[in-house]
Amino acid sequence: MQITLLKQKGKSESFYVELDGENVGTLELETIVKNHLKEGVEIDQDQFNLVKKENDKLVCFSRALKYISSRLKTEKQMREYLKGLKFDYSAIDLAIEKLKNYGYLNDEYYAKTFVEMANQTKGKRYIRQELLSKGVAQDKIEEIIEENSNDDIACKNVCTKWLKNKTLPLDPKNKEKLYRFLLSRGFDYDTIKHTLNELVNAEI
Repeated sequence: MQITLLKQKGKSESFYVELDGENVGTLELETIVKNHLKEGVEIDQDQFNLVKKENDKLVCFSRALKYISSRLKTEKQMREYLKGLKFDYSAIDLAIEKLKNYGYLNDEYYAKTFVEMANQTKGKRYIRQELLSKGVAQDKIEEIIEENSNDDIACKNVCTKWLKNKTLPLDPKNKEKLYRFLLSRGFDYDTIKHTLNELVNAEI
């Protein structure tokens, strides 16, 4: 087979490729240069498959970098994202390994950052469920929550804000609303009971 076309895709570093006049997808400039590819070069199917696999790994890592540049991600989130883009497992594994080596992907750091942001307005139950859903190991979650989260303080913060402009003592309807609201924020029964007794003298 012969490379009959290498045409730049817009202003990107991707190039359309044709073999014997048939479109076979795109390759990145780095892959083209590294493999000394140009129009007129002969290449068999096995060679091209190897080049394409190498290119997929390059593109996979590039997409992973772009995905993680906006905000932190866990390994599970990254894997699910790259799987959704149809990259094969070897490309995904390599991208994740490189991200970890560069310090861009770290579940423990993600969890600590998440807890620091959430622990002023969310309870441990909510935080635990969120981190579990994102693939953080449970033992690591418990360790980080224990070190960084205080439900009593967080529940008071949320309750105080909710009570702003409310008339005390609360009527039964508002008391029930507040209780359910605090439950939805991940606080347990005992924490809510203690908070309501302290702030609004309300029994539940």
